[in-house]
Amino acid sequence: MEIVVKSGVLKKVCGKIEGILPLKPAIMITSGILFEVKETGVFLTATDLENTMRVSIECDKNKKGNMVITGRKFISLIKQLPDEDVKITKKDNSAEVICKNSKYTFPCMDYEEFPKLPKFTGDVSVKIKGDVLRDAIDKVRFCIDPEEPRPHFRGGLFDIKEDSLNFIGTDTKRLSLFRIAGEAKYSTPYKCLMPFKLMGIISMLTDSDESIEIAIGRNQIVFNFKETYLVSQLLAGSEDFPDYAKVIPAEKQLKYAYISRDAFLTTLKRISLFTSERYNKVKISIGKDVLILSVASPDVGEAHEKIDIEYSEEKEQDLAFPPNYLIDFLHKVDDDKVVLGFSSEKSPIIMRGVKNSEHIYVAMPLKLD
Repeated sequence: MEIVVKSGVLKKVCGKIEGILPLKPAIMITSGILFEVKETGVFLTATDLENTMRVSIECDKNKKGNMVITGRKFISLIKQLPDEDVKITKKDNSAEVICKNSKYTFPCMDYEEFPKLPKFTGDVSVKIKGDVLRDAIDKVRFCIDPEEPRPHFRGGLFDIKEDSLNFIGTDTKRLSLFRIAGEAKYSTPYKCLMPFKLMGIISMLTDSDESIEIAIGRNQIVFNFKETYLVSQLLAGSEDFPDYAKVIPAEKQLKYAYISRDAFLTTLKRISLFTSERYNKVKISIGKDVLILSVASPDVGEAHEKIDIEYSEEKEQDLAFPPNYLIDFLHKVDDDKVVLGFSSEKSPIIMRGVKNSEHIYVAMPLKLD
């Protein structure tokens, strides 16, 4: 086996598959990258047994064959190579990597032990633009706790409805929903739970507006990119995921304050310096055209700031949250101004950008002292 490829092409491919390689492989062969040179093309494959990615690459020259070499060491080397041609050759039980005046040798692993590409049969398929998919996942993944003991909360729900594609993440105390209005009607409603790691992998792959085909089966989901094929095991328990529509407060029952996103975020970051592990709470008081944020921590000290807002009601409202509940959401907002909807100190709030109604965030307040 032999290929000659531009180092820039290799770096791009390695950036994709690096997220697949397990830090602590269950079996040693999964720490490797499979190289396959066929008549149909040149392919690199990596797997952690739950996620498998196969990427095709363009080569200047190639000779058919296959091999498996240690993944992370190879990737670390490729990242540091100059922008030159790279020649990779299998010789007996080793792989030789030559770039300009440098030569490196890796031991090969047993090709026969490398897991075969999973067979897949899809029940339903949809298409989404890559940049939209990345945005959707980024705006809900922060709400997921991968260490949650209940498996149906360790991933994100992908809910296909007749007129929309919905992505939801929750840790039971807060919830983030991103809705993509369908350009076409979806005849088959479908729900599945995507693992937390898979969602991170997808975010690293989707950097353009190319159309991505997503196919979903009973236990697996497949993402077909232009040069990349990704298949992943789904989490069980989508039927146990809460009815997120019932979690979102009815907007007619809420009062609304309109707040500068940047002012809110920067103030919260300063105020949060005065919280501690024992007292992780920021009090916000919403009054006529003013928002007051305060912390009184016996461990650290006290902080008190005001922000000008748009709120015309005479009745004031006090709420309390862990500061990261608000900061995490504000980091994901694209709008200059956010809407804060609330009804009482014990009821969940709703937040969204003024111009961006497809992303909705819900959070449960803490008890006021």
